[in-house]
Amino acid sequence: MTTRNDAIRKHLADMQAVESHILTAVRHQLQEQGELADAPAEVEPLLRRIESTLTTHTETLALLTERYDGETQANVKKIVTEFFGMLAGLYNKVRQHEVSRMLRDNYTALSLAAMSYTSLHSFGLAIGEDNVASMAQRHLEDLTPLLMDISRVLPYAVVREVADENDFPVDTTAGARALENTHRAWNPEVAYA
Repeated sequence: MTTRNDAIRKHLADMQAVESHILTAVRHQLQEQGELADAPAEVEPLLRRIESTLTTHTETLALLTERYDGETQANVKKIVTEFFGMLAGLYNKVRQHEVSRMLRDNYTALSLAAMSYTSLHSFGLAIGEDNVASMAQRHLEDLTPLLMDISRVLPYAVVREVADENDFPVDTTAGARALENTHRAWNPEVAYA
């Protein structure tokens, strides 16, 4: 039978695995200086903010997990391995990524982390574990601005790549329109000027 601490450890280890994997991928992306050199100026600082946030999160998760004792590190290692296998297609470490694909993949991965924190927050509330619930809420609040920033930068990165990689005419102002259309899709009641 699963104890309360076992359940808490499992949920914390799952979350730590998610963010550890994303952190590894982002660190790899930051090493791809050739790709980042041609990226919009906002990309590298954004990747560094993501890296810093995920580093803090994984450290916090490790410390919180220790409070509940048990064989946590072995569990985290096992979960990280399983999770890495599941997302191997998301981050291919062999070839370099186009910046737009990096951003798209980061958005996808951070969305998974955000929903995982929503689940962890719900779990913490359900079992009356305020430390877990409040940590999950804080970490979710850290991720949502990063997701918004990626959505602001991605259209410009795509347009820049299309212009750089092709000999046919490209509307280099399309990034602004794409961003406006994307934000309108998420919030149709807001008028954009």
